[in-house]
Amino acid sequence: MEDSTKRPTGDFETSVREHLERVSDAVFTVDADYRFTYLNSKAAEVLDRERDDLVGATVTDVFPDAEGSRFLRECERAFAEGEPATFTDYYTPLQKWFDVSVFPEERSITVYFHDVTDQRRREERLERQQDRLDILETFTQVISEVSSASEDAISRAHIEQLVCSRLVETTPLTFAWIGRIDDDIIEPSAWAGAEHGYLSESSFSVDAEKMTGQGPVGRAFRRNEVQITSNIEADDAWGPWREAALERGFKSCVCVPLEYRGSNYGALSLYSEREGAFGDEDGPKDPLKQLGDAVAHAIDTVERREEERELKRRREEFSTFVKDVEEYAIFRLDPDGHVASWNRGAENIKGYEESEVLGKHFSIFYPEEDVANDYPLEILEQARTEGQVKDEGWRVRKDGTRFWALVTITALTDDRGSCRGFVKVVRDMTDRKRRERRLDAVFNRTFQFMGLMDPDGTVVKVNDAATEFAGADREELIGKRFWEAPWWDASEDTVAGLKDAIRWAAAGEFVRYEATGADPRTGDELVLDFSITPVTDEMGEVVLLVPEGRDITERKQRERELRQERERLEFMNRILRHNLLNGLNVVSARTEILEDFVDEPGRTHLSTVRDRIDEMVDLVETMRSFTKAIVHSEAHELEAMPLGKTLVRELEHIDDDNEHVVISTERPIPDVDVLADDLLPQVFENLLTNAVQHNDKAVPRVAVDVEDLDDGTVAVRIEDNGPGVPDEEKRHIVEKGVEGLSTPGGGFGLYLVKELVNSYGGTIDVSDNDPTGAVFTITLQIV
Repeated sequence: MEDSTKRPTGDFETSVREHLERVSDAVFTVDADYRFTYLNSKAAEVLDRERDDLVGATVTDVFPDAEGSRFLRECERAFAEGEPATFTDYYTPLQKWFDVSVFPEERSITVYFHDVTDQRRREERLERQQDRLDILETFTQVISEVSSASEDAISRAHIEQLVCSRLVETTPLTFAWIGRIDDDIIEPSAWAGAEHGYLSESSFSVDAEKMTGQGPVGRAFRRNEVQITSNIEADDAWGPWREAALERGFKSCVCVPLEYRGSNYGALSLYSEREGAFGDEDGPKDPLKQLGDAVAHAIDTVERREEERELKRRREEFSTFVKDVEEYAIFRLDPDGHVASWNRGAENIKGYEESEVLGKHFSIFYPEEDVANDYPLEILEQARTEGQVKDEGWRVRKDGTRFWALVTITALTDDRGSCRGFVKVVRDMTDRKRRERRLDAVFNRTFQFMGLMDPDGTVVKVNDAATEFAGADREELIGKRFWEAPWWDASEDTVAGLKDAIRWAAAGEFVRYEATGADPRTGDELVLDFSITPVTDEMGEVVLLVPEGRDITERKQRERELRQERERLEFMNRILRHNLLNGLNVVSARTEILEDFVDEPGRTHLSTVRDRIDEMVDLVETMRSFTKAIVHSEAHELEAMPLGKTLVRELEHIDDDNEHVVISTERPIPDVDVLADDLLPQVFENLLTNAVQHNDKAVPRVAVDVEDLDDGTVAVRIEDNGPGVPDEEKRHIVEKGVEGLSTPGGGFGLYLVKELVNSYGGTIDVSDNDPTGAVFTITLQIV
């Protein structure tokens, strides 16, 4: 497009253009498609373009960053509404601020703009200076308030929360928090302001080797120096926290160490939504240091006063306790070992009244043999040298009797470290000593290994079974953490499990599980039934842990073998069901078809085939029930089964299948539930079939009677009038093992009955009937 400044124009237009060339503002016009139609020389200069390169080009072609900018949005609004628009905007490519005025016409827009960057920067400097003045004024007020509050504050937490809350009341400060050191972790203890979950998302450390310890908070702790961050976005040290801080509008930060008289009380961190709110990294830091000193001094004052109150309270409580306590002998000795004070407990335990013992040498409490060996003087000198000594042994009462004493002697020193006497605490442990002897006797007689541990897992006692199990002396076990002692070769997972179990037990939980490892002597697999029992004191605190273990390796091996055996039986049952039984059913069906194709002489053989097929089907069904009973007897859930319905149904079946059998019941069969499973019908089927098939009478008779025995069981009696059971066979019928079963007639059915009834927790018995026959009685548990 031709430059409009070169086209002939009217006098008025020429005058306007000349005026626009003389004004200090940059001016340009664009048409409805945002193509430049005119620029004055100032506009070309500010935009750093030749007018010939701009006129005729669209704004976004020449300045792609303008796409979606506020400038275009304001132009579009001005076009749409026909109203001028005035605004201030920052143009990133030029890194400058402009005041912009937009004047719309019918098909064009005239834009006036001028550079206000210097003005904006002056305003920002003034704002930052005002912010710092506000912050310094707040610091002064907080220092004054904290100094006053330290006299009345009830706790350190009170001071910390007061500081954070007051600091964020000034506009430039957005968020404030105080952190304390816990090991090498910095834990927030107080905060106020726009936290918005920042502390829960962030972690801080004093360890310079960790990423979380390389930021300003960690440096403030380690160096005891104020750490200023004027621009969080540009500071590399803010790597782990930058994103979370910027999301919450934090742009600058300062971390102030809280240290007083060599004691570190944490660090105070302040955040602002403005850059440079706390000055530059190398700028003055005295006001910040004064704030940190004031806060640390206030915390120190509160904690010292709290310690003094606590010390005074403890002294008063101790004096009262010592005077009135009766379970302990608590008395003071002078530097040479003479009794200087006496309490009620000492009178009760040792038998001396105060007037009888004051001024006497404490060796009168020791047996003659100890005195002859200078043991009292030796133990006193040890306390003088080491500060405290604990001792256990026999002591002597006034009447000459002995008692087992637990003794603690503590040296008392003055400010120069000179010994000014001793405090001696004695407890009569005679009864405990007797109990320990009895406990040791029981402790060492058990076949499972047992021990005692401190709550942290340190082994303090083991029994003989434990040393034998470990194949180690007591000295190799006691004093070590349980997972470090040479019990067995444990994997990392096993060790981790032991540590977790000890932690749970130390928290008061009884823990039991199976621990695995390798026998250190053979390398074979080792499985233990392992448990830990917590022992608590009168206050409910866990003071000891009792680990117990039993080698169940063989049992676990047997269980694996039984599972394998069950799997084999299940496989055999599937073979019987899917292969053999299906095949027999096919053969049986074919014999039915053959009956129409054989003559009379062949029918005899066909009948024999049918009989043998029926026998084989019965045998397969028996074997299926047999294997199912064995599998169920190993591990299965028993449930309530209806005795009456089950028994009546089996009586109906035996009656339907046998034309000449006479079935009778002596009384109504009760409708009760018994503990059994879905094989209960097999029990009655086999007993009733046995009573009929082995009966030699022309009219077989079977009588059934059910009796509630009033002891939680029910007895089912099945009587027949057959030949009976010889006495020498009765015991073998109910006790026969599987090795005696060679044929179905050899007792498969009764063996199945016995196995099932035993698995139900019942009994089976066989006796003679009168005048002939046998009586089978089974008892079942009523649910």
